[in-house]
Amino acid sequence: MSCLLHLTESPHYVRISRVTAKADCWTSYEVQKKRLNGLLKIVDRISITADIWKSGQKIQYVVLTTHFVDSDWNLQKRLLNFVDVPPLHSGVFVYDALYKCLQDWGIEGKVYSISVDNASYNYAVVRMLKYILSFHKRLPLNEKLFHVCCCAHILNLLVHNGLSEIEDVSDNVRESVKQITTSTIRLTMFNYIVKQL
Repeated sequence: MSCLLHLTESPHYVRISRVTAKADCWTSYEVQKKRLNGLLKIVDRISITADIWKSGQKIQYVVLTTHFVDSDWNLQKRLLNFVDVPPLHSGVFVYDALYKCLQDWGIEGKVYSISVDNASYNYAVVRMLKYILSFHKRLPLNEKLFHVCCCAHILNLLVHNGLSEIEDVSDNVRESVKQITTSTIRLTMFNYIVKQL
């Protein structure tokens, strides 16, 4: 707090309104978007990653990230969009959000691979993207869109499945620890047993 007070008392500090802050953010966004558009124009092939995020307010977003190799052969990763999707998202809603984003960035003809988690609606998304992207001159019908399932999501599902198998044991251990830590007599006895062991 003292840092904030010190900053506001500084003669170099100029207060700005919320409207000015918003305008500055939009200006910065537009400059960065123009720079990224220029970079994406010279790239022939890109990969995209799409994921659904849920905010604290239970709003769901599709997050689109692109991966590509630039002209200096450096791997680049850029977040393109957060797109709000209706709560009961189906493959059609997610596909519409993704395809509109690809069109907005002008990269729909450059997509060669997509990584998504293995939710059932994503298979419909990939199927629809493969169909529509096959009509672009850069993706002939005989060339395939490479679909990759997210390994982290699959690993997360495996761990949750494994933990559900031992849920009774872990609940018993958790309850035993609670009992021991809440009782000072039990804690003293537990410490004595630990010393003996």
